[in-house]
Amino acid sequence: LDEGTLTLSDRKLSTYVNALAKAGFVIEQMIEQSDDEIMQLRDDNSDYAKKAKMLPVTFIVKARKL
Repeated sequence: LDEGTLTLSDRKLSTYVNALAKAGFVIEQMIEQSDDEIMQLRDDNSDYAKKAKMLPVTFIVKARKL
């Protein structure tokens, strides 16, 4: 990971899931994954880095319209 700006939204995961359900979608699969190998190589012990190691910042949802 090179230096750069990372922008995170303050929305909860439930916000996305509930919006999909309200729009008539059913979730078939969900993936929350971080690159553990890269995170372990970084020598960053800030509170932000510790939180990033525990909570994935990206997720993928496979949903189907009912």
